Amino acid sequence: MSLVPICVAALISIAFGVRYLAARQFMPYHAVISGKAWGELGRGMQVAILGMLKVCGAGFLTYGVALLGFLYPLSRGEAWAAWAILVSAATMLVPILFITLWLRRSEPRARTPVLPTIVVLALVVFGAGISLA
Repeated sequence: MSLVPICVAALISIAFGVRYLAARQFMPYHAVISGKAWGELGRGMQVAILGMLKVCGAGFLTYGVALLGFLYPLSRGEAWAAWAILVSAATMLVPILFITLWLRRSEPRARTPVLPTIVVLALVVFGAGISLA
């Protein structure tokens, strides 16, 4: 039972990773926050932003793959895997949630990915919590 929410969280994270790695311009919420369309940015700024998006994508992809890797020891009842999942959530998802909320607070019209972040965090905490109970 604890494996399903963690697997779903992993797949969502991988999907976000692929989306950010494949990005050819910033996300719509970035345009709202910056007040500029992608084409209005200079080439250097575009390259810098794409680089940051790809780093973020690699982080999401790595996190999702790591969660999938923890499923086997978790299925065997190895408590360390649940703790590793919780620590990785605390170091990956909590800062992302803070940043998405901070960005939205700076520009309330920006549709930053707050809800997907909360969903993945809840799934991971729920799944790891069940396995530790």
